[in-house]
Amino acid sequence: MPIIFALESAVDELAVKLAMDPVELRRINDTEKNWVTGKTYSNRSLMACYDAASAAFGWKRRNPHPGSMRDGDWLIGWGCATATYPTQVSPAVAGVRLLADGSARVEIGAHDVGTGAYTVMAQVAAETLSIKPEQVSVAMGDTLLPPGPVSGGSVTTASACSAVKMACQQVLARLALPAGATPAQRAAAFEKLKLGAVEEIGNFVPPTSRSQSTASLYRSSADVTGGANAGNTAKTMFAFGAEFVEVRVHARTREIRVPRIVRAFAAGRIMNPRTAHSQLMGGMIWGIGSALHEHTEIDKREARYMNDNLAEYLIPVNADIRQVDVILAPEVDTEVNPAGAKGIGELANVGTAAAVANAVFHATGRRIRELPITIDKLIAG
Repeated sequence: MPIIFALESAVDELAVKLAMDPVELRRINDTEKNWVTGKTYSNRSLMACYDAASAAFGWKRRNPHPGSMRDGDWLIGWGCATATYPTQVSPAVAGVRLLADGSARVEIGAHDVGTGAYTVMAQVAAETLSIKPEQVSVAMGDTLLPPGPVSGGSVTTASACSAVKMACQQVLARLALPAGATPAQRAAAFEKLKLGAVEEIGNFVPPTSRSQSTASLYRSSADVTGGANAGNTAKTMFAFGAEFVEVRVHARTREIRVPRIVRAFAAGRIMNPRTAHSQLMGGMIWGIGSALHEHTEIDKREARYMNDNLAEYLIPVNADIRQVDVILAPEVDTEVNPAGAKGIGELANVGTAAAVANAVFHATGRRIRELPITIDKLIAG
């Protein structure tokens, strides 16, 4: 993310010029309004992220003077940076089918690319319908299913889960349950529906062409769709994060190591902390790659990429990664979409390179303005 790298490096440089703590400089310039659009934020938890991450990192122990922290031949640097990414949704339609045995089937033409989409959609349906997650099956990845969002751009969970929730709410409306029905009321309605479906299938909702009925189990009642569009467009909607990084730079060889990363995220409702933690950790490691390794080599004579494969395009491996701590800061944002969710895929990568560069400056006193940060640049600087 080159823009945030430039901006967050500049903020750190300004803090040095002003002899201010970089966190406090950001705090006094924090705002409830987007200065570009003039719109207020639906929720802005940036400083809550800074407070949580700085406390976990031990930021108050930082000596502000560049080159002042050392462990033998290793110069130690601590840096921080802001992460922010717009909260967006794509048009999405989800179908929810309530089966006569009280279980539910969610259908949406989205894709799970390894981020846990199957899991979170089952969770949303189960919570809304007051049934157990294991009673929900999710069908995805077929163009015959209701059209889902793209699997990218940090829109999948927010879009798909909003559509699933809306469809489930329509299911409850079909059951004539009052608004805000208790789990007990919903469970009783499912039980009543289960019995009625077996006995009155002919007068209920007939089986669709995609399912086969048996004498004891029928598709019943709820075969509805729910669509999700953009949230409150009168507000500016973003997810936020704050990252703190420790680097070690060898005093003679200029080798760079990153022994510790701590980041706090505020991204609306976290559907599944376990899958979110995994995705956020992966994004942070991705950021380390962009800071220290990734660089596209181009042969300008032949107009060809020279390292367009994973054999020659350098990315972090396990030996490069040590302590990575993810903090999920609580945030409730009812403006963004029915699910209250914000995307986290790209957010996890934003700001990491700037935090590393700021830490490298703190360790060495040398400001690197071009990525990746490599040994030759530190020697030449």
